[in-house]
Amino acid sequence: MPRPTPADLQELDARLAKLCSNDDAERDAARREVLEVSPKAVPALRFRLAAIADSTKHDELKELLLKIRKKGRDDARDEQAAEGKRGHVKTPDYFEMAIEHAEPKSKLWCSLASVLAESRMLTQIGTVEAVRGLIDVYVRFGEFLRVDTQLQLEALGDRAVPALIEARRHPAEKIVKWSARELDALGKAIPSEAVQMTDLQVLADVLRAFGRVRDPDAARIVVSFSNSERAQVREASRQAIAMLGEVGAWQLRDTYETVVGKKPPRDWNWERTARELFGEFDRLRSAEVAKLYEAGAAAREHGDLEGMRRAFDQVLTRNPDYPKQNELASAYLDYAQKNLTKNPVNALAALRRVERLGKDDSAKVATSLRLTLEAENLAETGIADRTLLTRALEADPNNARAREGLARFDRGEVKQDNSSRYYGAGAIGLVALGGIAFVLLRGRGASPEPTKPPESPPTTDAEPTVNSEAPEPPTAANLAPPENEES
Repeated sequence: MPRPTPADLQELDARLAKLCSNDDAERDAARREVLEVSPKAVPALRFRLAAIADSTKHDELKELLLKIRKKGRDDARDEQAAEGKRGHVKTPDYFEMAIEHAEPKSKLWCSLASVLAESRMLTQIGTVEAVRGLIDVYVRFGEFLRVDTQLQLEALGDRAVPALIEARRHPAEKIVKWSARELDALGKAIPSEAVQMTDLQVLADVLRAFGRVRDPDAARIVVSFSNSERAQVREASRQAIAMLGEVGAWQLRDTYETVVGKKPPRDWNWERTARELFGEFDRLRSAEVAKLYEAGAAAREHGDLEGMRRAFDQVLTRNPDYPKQNELASAYLDYAQKNLTKNPVNALAALRRVERLGKDDSAKVATSLRLTLEAENLAETGIADRTLLTRALEADPNNARAREGLARFDRGEVKQDNSSRYYGAGAIGLVALGGIAFVLLRGRGASPEPTKPPESPPTTDAEPTVNSEAPEPPTAANLAPPENEES
């Protein structure tokens, strides 16, 4: 690592000083700012970590962390009991616990909080250099920060693989075994598994890591990427082969025989074999790219702009720095101008390629059209962005489409996106119709229950049982007054 600049060290020290502030609000702000860090801070972070490791007693840091950890677990257990939950209590994050149980007046606590904060910064950056520094936290401070380091590596995922591969050649046997276990936990224990990833930058870092450790088991895989279609991966593979040196000599000779069809001369060393193999790869790839370019140029002559675009896309995929960039830019600009309305998505992608490839006025024309398309897309959603159209006219004053768009905005002709209203109204109408149909169908399907005829009392010789508690029903006889009753 290069030596950090005084400005970077000063900025880092100011951040760490806020963690030790007596003001709770300032400490909380410093905790949030931990994730706001750029890769240029890596040298300063690793320099400060080494300084803290040399100036503190690790046993005292360990005791302080255990005390804070116990308080954190007790708080978590009490919170879980208050919520009525049972089971294993998850240990909170060490850095969060340290801030929660802050002792800003303690120099030892400030050192511990700084180490934990810097490890979070390195995790946030996530480059190979940063992950090396994260591993150094465990190397320099010992077992009491091992679990915390493992959690940070687990959060990094594939980005932790290159530095862990390099750690397998660490001078300390304990670190070698630990890094192997971590790679196994990530599912990257063997070279064929380690290169199974989608991030091209991480893949390139993995290949270079195999070269640094000179792993003979990875030599064949490293050589196989030396003819990758991605320039980034291809260059990393060739750098790794140069670092492997004589370790990859047999794999180079076998690959040369497979590609060329004959064995390389016996007097060729690994360097000569690699140079000849790379040259053969480049010739084959150049020939293939040249055929694709010719196919795209022929399609353009015949008016097949879509076929031209597909062919030129493959050209740039295989060789982003293809020499005929002006011709490619002109072709993409022609395609975009004729597909602005019919296929605006592909037209926008073509304009971005023209901006990257163009060296003359074509780049300005592409920029103007791109800004116009972006303004039109916003107008479709009901947003009239005059700034985009103004910038489009500044890039190309002859852009009639942008001028017409500004005129429409001045007249207030902006399309309103009422689709959500229509969808909502349609959904309400469908629900209402469904309810009406349900009620009607239910009414038709229901049949009235038949009226049961009154049951005649059974005729028996026995006297009917009279309920003395039930009142006698009123009749005309008992409602009329007796004839001989005096008033």
